[in-house]
Amino acid sequence: MATFVDAVAALRDWLNSLTTTLVGEGHPLAKGAHLHELRGAATTCYALLSVVGSGTALGAENPDHRARVSASVYGPNQEAATTAAVAYANALLALDGRPVAMTGATCLVVDADSITGPLWSPDRTGPRLLVDADAYLRAVS
Repeated sequence: MATFVDAVAALRDWLNSLTTTLVGEGHPLAKGAHLHELRGAATTCYALLSVVGSGTALGAENPDHRARVSASVYGPNQEAATTAAVAYANALLALDGRPVAMTGATCLVVDADSITGPLWSPDRTGPRLLVDADAYLRAVS
């Protein structure tokens, strides 16, 4: 039987825990990761996470949850947003090969070959880059 998890919340909490390298004042993704767009102009960078595809990983034999997670990385200018998006993509690469405990789940792997971006995609709120990746997660029992 398939098990599903709140993939976007698990990745958000994991990202926000990276306070020595990625998140917090003086780091590329200073405002961290969120599930809702922040209001006002971005004075520092943040990531807006969403799931854009989901299902079981490998069918009935392996009922883990596969989630395609998209990060919209916003910043005050293209350079800062690009730096933050590259740092986020590199953090995802660190999840390729070893299980990591996350809130409500264990991330078994982020498929390095599935990472797309950073892709420049400005929108109405300003500079934005997209980074998408497939995460394979197992529910914590």
